[in-house]
Amino acid sequence: MASFEQIKATILDVAGNPTSGIIADYADAWAAAILSIGEDIPFKLDARDGDGDGMVQDGTKFERPIKETRITKPAETR
Repeated sequence: MASFEQIKATILDVAGNPTSGIIADYADAWAAAILSIGEDIPFKLDARDGDGDGMVQDGTKFERPIKETRITKPAETR
């Protein structure tokens, strides 16, 4: 079975790899919906880390790393 990232990459690839627009905005939701077809446990985009191991969807086959947040500016001013 394909993973969430593989499904999302396929959706974006078929659409021409957009970086903005409706397809780029909804690719996560579409991939989650496709992944949840026929499953008892739905794939949740907004899942939280419950046990502190750095993974979300704890205890399910959808367990995945927490999305990293990139910092592009320094927080301090001089």
